[in-house]
Amino acid sequence: MKRRTAIRNLGLATGGLMLFPSCNFSEKRVAIALNKLQIDIKEEILLEAIIDTILPETDTPGGVALKVQNFVWVMMDDCKSPEKQESFLKGLRLFNPKVKEKHGDVFTDMDKAERLSVLKELMDDQTADKDLLNFLHTTKGLAVWGYKNTEYYMTQVMPYELIPGAFSYQTCKTIHSNEKINSNA
Repeated sequence: MKRRTAIRNLGLATGGLMLFPSCNFSEKRVAIALNKLQIDIKEEILLEAIIDTILPETDTPGGVALKVQNFVWVMMDDCKSPEKQESFLKGLRLFNPKVKEKHGDVFTDMDKAERLSVLKELMDDQTADKDLLNFLHTTKGLAVWGYKNTEYYMTQVMPYELIPGAFSYQTCKTIHSNEKINSNA
C-alpha cells in the first residue's frame, strides 16, 4: 500500500469517527422535514398505515406508494391554522389508545381487514372525541385530494386533455347544424 493512500484513508476514518457522535439516531428523527408540527417516527408510521388502509394498493399504486402521507403532513404543516394542527395531532395521538381500548391491539399490528373495519367504525362513531373525528376526516379528505393530484393519477387514471380536439369539433358542428335547422323552421 502506498503511503499517500494510507494517510488519506486514515484521515477519512478519523474524520468519520469524529462526526459520528454528532449524528442523532433518536426516535424524533423523521423522513419528512416539517416546520411547525412536532411528530415522532411512530406517528409517521401510524399515519402511513392509515393512508394504506384508506388508499390500498390494488392493480393501481396505493397511497403509500405514491407518498400521499407526505402530502398530508405538508398540508397540515403549511396550510392549516395552529388550532387545526393542534386538533389533528391530538386526534392522531388519541387514535391508537382508542383502537387498543376497543380492539385490544394497536392499529399497525392489525391485518388489512381489521384496519378497514376499525376505521369505518371510528369514523361512524359520532360519540367519539371531536379531535379524533377531526383527525380521521381530515386525513381521509387530504389523502384523497393528494392521491388525485399525483402524477400517476393525472396521467394514467384521469388524463387531462387541454384541448379536447375531435370532440370539440364534432360538438360545434352538430350545434351549428341544429341551429340552421331550427332557424329554417
